[in-house]
Amino acid sequence: MCGEQTPSNLPRVGARVDFYSSSTRQPLGNLLFHNPSAPSSSSATHVRFSSPSSDSACSSRSSSPAPSLASAKQDDSVLVSIHVSGDMSKPIHESGLLQQFSLPSTSREEGYEIVLREELSLVVGIGIIGRRVSMSKGNEVLADGIIGFNALPASMACL
Repeated sequence: MCGEQTPSNLPRVGARVDFYSSSTRQPLGNLLFHNPSAPSSSSATHVRFSSPSSDSACSSRSSSPAPSLASAKQDDSVLVSIHVSGDMSKPIHESGLLQQFSLPSTSREEGYEIVLREELSLVVGIGIIGRRVSMSKGNEVLADGIIGFNALPASMACL
């Protein structure tokens, strides 16, 4: 369901969703849900967006608090929705809603990290693993994908 099988001896560093354009199916970037103070934690306190042209997941970019939605214009942000269902064959409006947060629209090009308002569980079942995630602006769905475990070789696990 989440791609190639990953050897169990690789460390898990959060959870990841790769986004593909809804219209062209070209890669648009990914979100990494993680806990920087405990990389192998089963809960995430931060989320980082990286575009295909951004630096690697091991960049030294520091995190900042989530932007205030009251001070950001709706037109300037991208809405990230974590859905109840992970069924990509259904329309998004039939997938239910578990959680939402906004990213500044500039984060799509540059990469950006925010602190989540509440911790997210990185497990199957009650957590976010296997769920569908979409990015939208206004009524337009820009991209979607499924959250899976993020396993990295130890040499790259520098979060």
